[in-house]
Order: sequence, then C-alpha cells, then structure tokens
Amino acid sequence: MRKLLKFIALLTMGSYLLLAYAADDAEEPSQGDEKETVTEENSPIMLREQGNVEGYVSLTVSEQPIAATYMPDSLGKVAGKVLILPGRGQDIDSDGVIHTLRIGLTKAGWSTMTVAMHYELTPNIYLVPSDADKKPETDSAETTATEPTTEDTTQQQPADENAAAPSESGTETPAAEGDEKKEDAEQAPYVVTNEARIAAAISYLAEKQETGPTILIGFGEAVEWVNDSFSMANGEVGIIWIDASMNQVEPIKVKAILDLISDFPARQNTNAIQRRAEMIKAQAMNYEQRRIVTTSPNFYGVETNVLGIVRGWLHKHFIAKDDT
Repeated sequence: MRKLLKFIALLTMGSYLLLAYAADDAEEPSQGDEKETVTEENSPIMLREQGNVEGYVSLTVSEQPIAATYMPDSLGKVAGKVLILPGRGQDIDSDGVIHTLRIGLTKAGWSTMTVAMHYELTPNIYLVPSDADKKPETDSAETTATEPTTEDTTQQQPADENAAAPSESGTETPAAEGDEKKEDAEQAPYVVTNEARIAAAISYLAEKQETGPTILIGFGEAVEWVNDSFSMANGEVGIIWIDASMNQVEPIKVKAILDLISDFPARQNTNAIQRRAEMIKAQAMNYEQRRIVTTSPNFYGVETNVLGIVRGWLHKHFIAKDDT
C-alpha cells in the first residue's frame, strides 16, 4: 500500500513539473522576436535634441532661411549688442562657451545674437592614379597602326549621326536623358555666403537695439570673418578672438581687441606668441591678450572663466566710462 501511495505521489509531482515547463515555454518569446530585439539594439541610434532653442530666429538672406538666435538684455540697463560667430563644428547654441556667453552676457546688459556659418569641407585625402590610368609617354607602333584613317572616319560619321539623331516620334534617346541628369547633378544648390549672413545679423541687431556699441566674437575660423566684417557695424566696435589660429594680423582700427587663447600645459601656442609680438611691434594700444589654462580648445570645464574675462573686458572698455 505504501508503495502504491509513493508511486501516485511521484506521478502527481511529475505532472506538475510538466505543466510548469509548458507554461515557461509559452511565456518565452519566439526566436524571431529575439532576433528583432537584437537587431534594434545593434541598429544605429540618432540623437535628437528635444525642445526648441531659446531665442531662435530665422533670418531670410537671399530668399533662404538662416538659423540664428537673439536674446535681449535682462539687466534693464542696456550696455550694447554682441554678435557671436560659431567656428567649424559649432552651431548657434553649442554646449560650452557659445551657450554660456549668449545667455550669460544678457545678465550684464548685453543683447546677444548668434548666426549659423557655412564652412567648406577640406578633407586631407590625396588620390594616387593607378597604373592603368597613367598615359604612356610615347604611343607604340601597335596603337598607331590600329588608328582609323580619315576615310574610315568620314564613312562612319553618317552612321553615328543617324544613331544619335532623335526619332520621328519626338521621344528623347537614352543618351539625351543621361545628359540632362548629368546637368542636374552638376548644378550645386545655392549656399548663402558668410558675408551675407553676417551682414543680415548686424542689420537685425541694429533694428532691435539702436544704441550701444557692437561687439563681434569669433571662434576659430570665424575670427577671419570677424576681421573682414567689423566695418559693417556702426558706432563703437569691439572684437573678441577666441582660439584663433592665425599667426600674423595687421592692426585693426576698432576701439578694443581681446585675444582669448587656450593655454595647454607643457605646450606653447606659437601662433598666439607671434600674434602678440606683431601687435607690440605695431604699437597697437587697443590689443589685449588673455590666456586660460584648460585641457581643451573648446574651454570645456572653464566656461565660467571665459564669461568672467569677457564681461570684465567689456565693462572696462565700453561701460566703465558711463559709471564715472
């Protein structure tokens, strides 16, 4: 009797185990679902910024919209207007110095504006022609012997003209369609020049705020555009170079110039040293160079230091005279 009860108990336990395994198999996803999940996890992810850029403005330049930002002063005492030109790889509200300056300067009485810049791609790639593409210096006897004579070309010319001529029905040949596609591909889209972008931004700033000096801030390659465009602004003009790469520049006839450079440990910025020497030789009294110790040319981690130097320089040259 006891053996029978043990046997019945074993059968009951076995049936419960079979039911449990069946339930687990039903809850597990199929192989196809697992593959889809793996594919989605390994697929490339596009990061998008949620929300709108604070102070976004769309400038119409040459009938094309150009991205820009405008922030009025929040101090209540108008000091002037600042135009910030991003460098290569930066946008109108890049994290770091650009965002810090365009927001932080408004608290000191300055209205700020940024405008998108266009930079041509300059890849450092040099292609070497293959041996098949290289032309021989002298033609061999075999090639000269196989060249067609003038009589052959005259005989083949009518046949080629008939083949290239359009049909009587007026439909175009495949060759003509290919030429049209090639012409469409050669027509590059029109790109608004940086000079036109800067001119539109300065005009927009002048409409928003008529009084006060105009300050142009350029990052990296945008420094050269600042030097070429400062004459578009009216009244007192100031220039700020941030992380400039040029080594020589002629004295610029503006009220004040601030040359802000990133100072890396155990490295000398030879361009900045030559630039300062040239300004001293030219007796440019409106030039001032400041260094900030950092580990990145974008001043990551020391953005507040950059803002403090810029605010102090602006107050010294453009605001302090009004306080006295």
